[in-house]
Amino acid sequence: AVRPDRRVVDVVEVGNAQSEAAHGYAGNDANVGMQAGRPFRQTRGWLHYTLTTFDDTEVTVQCTFVDAGPSGVPRSFDLVVEDSVVAARTVIARSSMPTIVAVTVPLSVTKGKTRIVVVLRARDGLSPALRELRTIQDHYEVDAHP
Repeated sequence: AVRPDRRVVDVVEVGNAQSEAAHGYAGNDANVGMQAGRPFRQTRGWLHYTLTTFDDTEVTVQCTFVDAGPSGVPRSFDLVVEDSVVAARTVIARSSMPTIVAVTVPLSVTKGKTRIVVVLRARDGLSPALRELRTIQDHYEVDAHP
């Protein structure tokens, strides 16, 4: 049996007004900055987005963080999906390349849902600088041509 490709289901371009509007952006004590010509958001409170998912398989939420200076400073956050804290992470972003944090969400949190609320909540100060948020899933489609 061949495993289906992991698929990117939805992507939020953080700081892009059109993308944020389409994903129900809300934030508390959040600011926008620019790094390498692309926007990011940081918060001392929280950032909230609604992303599309398939309702029948485990979802991976992938966050892309960039270095918003000063370099080498650890930034901590909780990743909250549908009111469940699914991860607590600390990131030290480097100026050379983005840092990607992927968190697999327990199926019990997202089962039966085609849209999920993802919240990035700062811990102990400023959050890491978020550039992109995506949902990735294996999705088991019925093969119509056996």
